[in-house]
Amino acid sequence: MAHKISTGLRDSIMGAQDSTGAVATTAFTVTTNVITTSAQNFLTLGFRPEDTITISGSASNDMITTIVSVASNGLTMVVAGALANEAEGATVTITSVSKAFKDVFRNSIIRVYAGTVPADADADEGAGTLLLKITVSSGAMTPGTAANGLDFDAIVAGVLSKSSSTWSGLGLATATAVWWRMYDNGEITGVSTTAKRCQGLVGTTGKSMILSSTSIVSSVTTTIDLANFTMPANA
Repeated sequence: MAHKISTGLRDSIMGAQDSTGAVATTAFTVTTNVITTSAQNFLTLGFRPEDTITISGSASNDMITTIVSVASNGLTMVVAGALANEAEGATVTITSVSKAFKDVFRNSIIRVYAGTVPADADADEGAGTLLLKITVSSGAMTPGTAANGLDFDAIVAGVLSKSSSTWSGLGLATATAVWWRMYDNGEITGVSTTAKRCQGLVGTTGKSMILSSTSIVSSVTTTIDLANFTMPANA
């Protein structure tokens, strides 16, 4: 039941932090608690809903706070902390705390494909047919927002399992499911060595993702009934 993890995910598990670097293109709006960037993309940089971030170097907004949402274009994000109005100019750095596997895939999404399995999780999805987008109860999930994203249950003896919510998707095509890829909340596709994602095989038994059926039918709901990730006692 092996799965492959991307370079970006490996880096995160080892302690890498998402960061804007020190830039003078960040502004803050008090009335809506919005942070704006004119020269970067918060989603591409790895910032996600519910991440804890540290803001430093600002004139009036240095703090530790939590991200509520990130705009789909990556140019703004809403935070929980109360902000003061501040125009661009100060050299501001925004950095997220390190994220473990469970935190990386908070509010995540899983895509299920037919066709050839990519060589690794850094590769693009290839010519595989997208069959399912798995979310909570097949609801729409927009990158940068938490609604309908997948979460995991508490860790028990080194095993991380799917939450008790229904993980399901409506068939987008009719074919036999072969493999899955799980994306963090940014759902970044294509070739990438920074995107956080992992992949493996699907089946109705003996695979890393257990489906209710591998015979996917267009417009028919399929569920993921079991999804476990295990940290071995001996590396």
